[in-house]
Amino acid sequence: MKYQEYLSWLEEVPLYGHKDGVNNIRKLMGRMGDPQTKYRVIHVAGTNGKGSCCAMLSSVFSEAGYRTGLFTSPHLIDYTERIQVDRQPIAKRDFVRIGMKVRREIEQMVREGENHCTFFEILTAMAFLYFAEQKVDVVVLETGVGGRLDATNIVEAPQLLLTLITSISLDHTKVLGDTVSLIAAEKAGIMRRGVPTVLAKNPGQVQDVIREKAKMLGCPYIYADEADASLLMRRGEDGKMRRIPLEGLYQRENVSAVLTALRVLQRQRREGHLKISREEIDRGLLKTVWPGRMQEKSLYGKKILLDGAHNPAGADHLAEYLKTTCSSGSCVLVFSALGKKDVSGILRVLRDCPAIGEAIFTRIHGEKNEDRFIETWEETDPSNAGSRAESKPFEVIPEPIEAVRRAARKKNTSLVVCAGSLYLIGEILEKLGKRG
Repeated sequence: MKYQEYLSWLEEVPLYGHKDGVNNIRKLMGRMGDPQTKYRVIHVAGTNGKGSCCAMLSSVFSEAGYRTGLFTSPHLIDYTERIQVDRQPIAKRDFVRIGMKVRREIEQMVREGENHCTFFEILTAMAFLYFAEQKVDVVVLETGVGGRLDATNIVEAPQLLLTLITSISLDHTKVLGDTVSLIAAEKAGIMRRGVPTVLAKNPGQVQDVIREKAKMLGCPYIYADEADASLLMRRGEDGKMRRIPLEGLYQRENVSAVLTALRVLQRQRREGHLKISREEIDRGLLKTVWPGRMQEKSLYGKKILLDGAHNPAGADHLAEYLKTTCSSGSCVLVFSALGKKDVSGILRVLRDCPAIGEAIFTRIHGEKNEDRFIETWEETDPSNAGSRAESKPFEVIPEPIEAVRRAARKKNTSLVVCAGSLYLIGEILEKLGKRG
């Protein structure tokens, strides 16, 4: 089977896959030899920042000489990005080969009366199998949605060395709950008895939930509250101090969490612990690559800033960055988001950012959500009855790359900001890459 043929089957799975907690993936992996027990694992959950933290950890482990697996989602351009070994995506032929093994086992399960696995369970199973086949030393494993019932959540001690929980805010509320405490409880589902947990900087209610869960499980709990800007500077191989190549002030919180996690791992003395030097940490952090998050490109001589910002908290981080680096009205926003997201919450934050002077709304995944975008962009300000939020111009250009071209040609703007969805960022990156 060819790669595109396999993807066609995979993308049809949501039509008949059935989620049953982690039972599906447990049964599937049991039938395939439990590959997730063949290597050490760092498990990462959170609302924002988990991808950046995973990328940094993976880079450090590779620099330390460990064969390192990385599983993340979603992808930006190609599915193969989700499954990597030593920062290299799985080859398409291996993606299909491993995928067909999983597919055949699932089809046998269905014949025996079991559930058909879901889309994300299949990708997770493929990652587990590939990492075992590649004989990796350690895997950095990012959850999909939540934690407790996530397909990745079947890793146990002693293979599980540490759990890391990043910034938590409201997202996927229909699935995870409508308060940060409820969402934190779902994310805390990855914690295991006796396995250290590191929590990134978070509100007090999140800290309370994670602390109580750690107490209940009897596992070490470390709060990474230090978030100094100096943490972003690391010493290169030439002895000079350089900034980690991840933009955004919020990255100092992610770096703090990663450095805390690495210190915990360095102190572990049980069998299978990871030995990592200060120099390897610095080199790994400086070599971190995480596309689509505060990433810069250019078009027609205009700087393009691409950042997923796919929930209100992410939009807050982006807006704060723009306020501190750009003059009022100097940015044009290219925006799109999936209908299932908190479109209004994301767009209100960006609309009210002083640096953004106008917007171009576009489409992704065939969804036509521009009416919702316009409604939010023009909505009445509830704090001042009868008035409207600051009036800012907008237009609609359905094709994302055409929207970016239109924005880049505008003479009175210094920066094009693309945000609202990682799928939007991926589509734009693919087109910009092909056209230089």
